[in-house]
Amino acid sequence: MSNVLSILKVIPTSPEANREELLAKAKGELSEGLEIEILKYEEEPLFFGLVAMKLFVKTVDSDEGSEVLQTFEQRLIDVEEIDNCEVELQTIIDY
Repeated sequence: MSNVLSILKVIPTSPEANREELLAKAKGELSEGLEIEILKYEEEPLFFGLVAMKLFVKTVDSDEGSEVLQTFEQRLIDVEEIDNCEVELQTIIDY
């Protein structure tokens, strides 16, 4: 079965937001109970010191995988230190 790689662009509420803590939270409690794997993390400078977090996330290529990704996105948005989360890109992968 194929998997889907999604790149999520997560924008913190301020430049002072601790991105390392947010990443740990995303890998831990926010992904708990979901069939999801964070494969990679990058940072993208935006403006005025604000830095977006790019999460490379793997889910199963199915309706269930889409629901899992939507649930994960909503959990991210519900975090007080996160202003926005959007899917930047999706593609099919074999592993």
